[in-house]
Amino acid sequence: MKVFITGGTGFVGSAVVQELVANGFEVVGLARSETSAQKLISWGAQPVRGSLTSLSTLATAAAQADAIIHLGFNNDFRHFFSGWCNGSACH
Repeated sequence: MKVFITGGTGFVGSAVVQELVANGFEVVGLARSETSAQKLISWGAQPVRGSLTSLSTLATAAAQADAIIHLGFNNDFRHFFSGWCNGSACH
């Protein structure tokens, strides 16, 4: 079974990737940087370079997977509220 994971090098995601690989799953992980890609490779996963905003990359990787685990998070807090607040609704 092929699993596509976002956030695979984060605190929770790294444990999930390693557990999946250890149990025989084919794991493909989204990697924003070369460092993240190398971590995934060292754990036995296949990296796909891109980000959570790379919609075509996400769509392609998801379409080729049997399962998807989304653990990714954009930790740029300058825009943290912009996705779900509308001006006066968040203070």
